[in-house]
Formats: sequence, structure tokens, C-alpha cells
Amino acid sequence: MGDLRTAWSSVVVALCAVGLLLVVPFLFLQGFLASIPVFGEVGDGARGYLTWASWLGAGLPLVGLVVSATTRRRGWTWFFGICLAVAAAVTAAELASEARHAPPPPPGPRHCVERSGGGNECPGG
Repeated sequence: MGDLRTAWSSVVVALCAVGLLLVVPFLFLQGFLASIPVFGEVGDGARGYLTWASWLGAGLPLVGLVVSATTRRRGWTWFFGICLAVAAAVTAAELASEARHAPPPPPGPRHCVERSGGGNECPGG
């Protein structure tokens, strides 16, 4: 039973590493190229690639970290832990960037607007 568990954990760790080192950059590159009008149609295609890249970029290190930590593989635990920390830092930077560049609220009227029926909307009054 121990040999089967070791074999399965080795397969999972290897698949996570290959996916993280090859598939995630490939999906990111595809999404980047799809967002450029010369190389493809700009729209939902780029968003799909980048969404998959972000989910796999966060999920694969998490799975690899759990499997390598439970099977006491220190080198792989460090590798997946660092990759997970990088993914968390990128996510935090992206969220901070979105919060900083939020569009301003629409301005109210800057002049009096006459309404039929006797009402008006004047700023400050």
C-alpha cells in the first residue's frame, strides 16, 4: 500500500510541476497574444485563456504543496510554497491596482436644470 501511495504522490507532484512550468505560461502567452488585435480577435478569447492561467497558477501550487508536504518531500514543498507565495503576491498586486484605478463616481449636475412643472435641480441648493 505504501508503494502505491508513493507512486501516486509522485505522479501528482510531477503533473503539478509540469503544469505550473509549461501549461500556465503557455495559457498566459495565448491570452496575451489573443488580446493583441494583430494576432487574434480581441474579446472573450483572451479572458478565457487568462482565467484558466490564473486558476491553474494558484491551484497547481496549492495541490502540489499539500501533496508534497504530506509525503514529506522538503524540496518540492519549498518549490510549491514559493510558487504559491508568488501567486498570492501577484493577486494582491492586481487587487490593489484595480482598487487604485477605480473610475470616479459620475458628477452631479453643474448647472441648474429646469423641469416642467416648476421644479429645478441646482447645485448646492
